[in-house]
Amino acid sequence: MSSSAQQKNIAEGRHPVDPKDPHIQEIAAWAVAEYDKEHGKHLVYVKTLKAEEERNIGSTRYFIDLEASDDCKINKYSAKVLEIENQAHTKKLEEFKQKENAPILVAN
Repeated sequence: MSSSAQQKNIAEGRHPVDPKDPHIQEIAAWAVAEYDKEHGKHLVYVKTLKAEEERNIGSTRYFIDLEASDDCKINKYSAKVLEIENQAHTKKLEEFKQKENAPILVAN
């Protein structure tokens, strides 16, 4: 496969992005805050563990694994966020769910 064909496949599909990228962290923190607002929860964003993006014309969909705390425990969550590239960079939380795992206890 030529390098241009490989680049086209990467550009059209879902591919990993740096979870430490400030924009990715901003999207992850926004997803937690949006989930809190929609469900009356009080989760606090901790960090992004893994992130992937899928670019389309005029939008980018992010698939993010993150940690968020709820009182004295940290849980892992997955979020799917659609960012529409208009003047306001509109975001839509398409999915936010806790991953199957035991919570990590946090010392006070």
